Amino acid sequence: MAEKKYTPMMQHYIKLKEENPEPILFYRLGDFYEMFFEDAKLASQELDLVLTGRSAGVEEKVPMCGIPYHAANSYIQRLIKKGYKVAICEQLSDPATSKGLVDRGIIKIITPGTYMDENQDAKASNYMASVTVSSFEIVILYAELSTGELKYQTLERSLVSLQKALLEQEVCEVICPLHLDKRWKQALEEMGTCTISYQKKTEIDPKDLVLLSEDASDVLKMTLAQLMGYLKETQKQHIDHFLPAICMNKEANLIMDYETKNHLELVNSQSSNDKGCSLWDFMDRCQSAMGSRLLKRWIEMPLLDVNQINQRQQAVSKLIQDFMLRENLKEHLMYVYDMERLASRMAYGNASPRDVLQLVATLEHAKPILELALALESYPEFMNTPSCQDLYQLIQGAIVPDPPLTMKDGGVFQQGYSQELDELREISEKGKNFILELEARERERTGVKSLKIGYNRVFGYYIEVRNGNLSAIKEEFGYHAKQTLANATRFVTQELKEREEQILHAQEKKVKLEQTLFKELLDTIKVRLFDLHALASTLSTIDVLVSLAILASEKGYVCPSFHTDQSVCIIEGKHPILDARMKKKKYVSNDWIMKDEESVQLITGPNMGGKSTYMRQNALLVVMAQMGSFIPAKKAELPIFDRIFTRIGASDDILTGKSTFMVEMMEANVALRYATKRSLILFDEIGRGTATYDGMALAQAMLEYINEAIQAKTLFSTHYHELTQLDQQHPGITNVHVDVKEQKGEIEFRYRVVEGKADKSYGINVARLAHLPKVVLDRANQLLRDFESQGVSQDYQPSLFVMDQVEPKKSEIMERLQNLDVDSMTPRDAQDFLYELKKLADAIEE
Repeated sequence: MAEKKYTPMMQHYIKLKEENPEPILFYRLGDFYEMFFEDAKLASQELDLVLTGRSAGVEEKVPMCGIPYHAANSYIQRLIKKGYKVAICEQLSDPATSKGLVDRGIIKIITPGTYMDENQDAKASNYMASVTVSSFEIVILYAELSTGELKYQTLERSLVSLQKALLEQEVCEVICPLHLDKRWKQALEEMGTCTISYQKKTEIDPKDLVLLSEDASDVLKMTLAQLMGYLKETQKQHIDHFLPAICMNKEANLIMDYETKNHLELVNSQSSNDKGCSLWDFMDRCQSAMGSRLLKRWIEMPLLDVNQINQRQQAVSKLIQDFMLRENLKEHLMYVYDMERLASRMAYGNASPRDVLQLVATLEHAKPILELALALESYPEFMNTPSCQDLYQLIQGAIVPDPPLTMKDGGVFQQGYSQELDELREISEKGKNFILELEARERERTGVKSLKIGYNRVFGYYIEVRNGNLSAIKEEFGYHAKQTLANATRFVTQELKEREEQILHAQEKKVKLEQTLFKELLDTIKVRLFDLHALASTLSTIDVLVSLAILASEKGYVCPSFHTDQSVCIIEGKHPILDARMKKKKYVSNDWIMKDEESVQLITGPNMGGKSTYMRQNALLVVMAQMGSFIPAKKAELPIFDRIFTRIGASDDILTGKSTFMVEMMEANVALRYATKRSLILFDEIGRGTATYDGMALAQAMLEYINEAIQAKTLFSTHYHELTQLDQQHPGITNVHVDVKEQKGEIEFRYRVVEGKADKSYGINVARLAHLPKVVLDRANQLLRDFESQGVSQDYQPSLFVMDQVEPKKSEIMERLQNLDVDSMTPRDAQDFLYELKKLADAIEE
């Protein structure tokens, strides 16, 4: 079978696609990006585009769809969000001057991890991760291309550890070695949360070693080489704007795993109906996007060093006390743009003129912010922050106040920035004035008042005369017909052609010069990249400190103190988010008091009484305290916790086939294995996912182990009331319960945690609040009385269907008789009702 003979353009497309099979290829044709073959089918489906066909030199048309090049960003963003990659093929030569096929080539491949656009979520990070699995460890190097951030961590050689780390950092793309074990590849691809890319072995560029410390391991160097090799292949340039890699030192921060952060809703709300209700959302009063991102890191990584915590507390305290200082800083911070991403875009080379204007505005306000921040004496390092005012002076007069979005047509630089540019502008402006003068002169010379001089890109400048006035155009005028229209003719003259050449040449030179000047401007800024990042770091820190002070001032929070023993004393603590959201009803505060020698606080009481809220509340207060924030309480004296573990809520892990109970046991196992005396453990109703005695046995065994072997501060809620006797045998275990008021079978939740154990669980009362059928509630009450009076063996299994005390049909007859309005019934109604009762009675007999 003869090989199909496509057109040269289509052959070039096919060649590029064969070289880059994975990404969707955006192929530039004029003012459109076109997609062909399978890419066209896929893109039309994912982007809701019309699928058409294009003649390509063969009998059948090639599938095709396209998008306008000026609207490409929104389409690319949609594809990236779905995990696709996009290769951008541009025209590299001018179609107007090219002979034959226009020169085209792929200028970059956009991937989920390399996507940089001014429309991306300003508060969210966009991490990609380079992963190397050695024979004994895993090294992960995280990169944020839009900010230049690099950080790394070393993990035990465990697939679960790797998956959790990637989830925790919300990685959108993972780069793995091509030779990675097949089992690991499959597990990563089945995660479904990020794009998995593979990179052949790459030798490290010596220039990149400056990003690592001198004692960096060979595995870390390999991981960096893998990252930089992948970026060079996809971005078609060497990336040189990364900051030195930072080690994610777990010894400096309170550790919380992925599940714990999710359970506590630190940065993401678990409920789809409750978006925007995480601790981060609630606490964020930052004025800048980079401040919001830093606040998120503080929440996720609370401190262990009391001196560092005190440093933040003292600054927040000063800002609370000095209202004018706080307000002045806030006012200037409002004009601070996302300097981290601005600097990186400029270093990367894809900044716009408006980015430069935003940098100018930020630098303008950086100076007064740094001067005001000198009042924060706990941060003497602020004094050494470069304000970059020399750079500000250099660039502040460069860009016009309202520049175009791109450099395509120039018009970006202010008058006086470049003498050569000013001269070209003068030529261009004089040329335009000459055109107006020429039009007036030609009208006078020809006597044609409607004569006009116009311009288009195809024919250039022309003189247009309506057909009714053509007789006035004499040969001596030197008019040469250029184009004939339905109602007019367009002419050129020698003088017009000469002036056109001068004007267009000046305009072309002006645009090229502006593009050169803009590149030089970005290069000037790029030289100061590290100073700009240092300034951005200080500005974002100040932003977060001001945010914490605003929050504490609004809510009347107190400054927690820390001590060296393990006692806990929080008086009138509140759940920060619920306290703020409960507008009609006042949130009930609770104390959390545990002596140094007490390990476990056993919490009993009904569902909906506030047990889980109390547990989460105390964990959130610990996080806030150790990140340097003030907290919602009357008083707070705390130890420094090294880790927080949680087992809260119930859910199956469908993806891995693990049941609720299995997930519960696995999460409990992490706490039991890794907790120390300085840890905080939250266990919510451990053991409920199995048989009663199994669950109770496991719960008691865990309680005893924590109390005797670990001695971590533990909040342990349960419905196993038998466990409340453990305080008699184990001095480290104490009982508290959520207070409930019961009256005539109805209960009122007090939401207050008090000393002692609950006398019962009130499960049936809560079921009544949920409006279960009355027959079910009555049967449950009867069974409960039987259980309480007789005691129930482990093997006892009452029938779910035999109900001797309350039979449904009799209950229905009684209920209908009680609701009967005899006075309003007609004789016929009464007769019909008796027939219905007889029918029900017959059914009972049967």
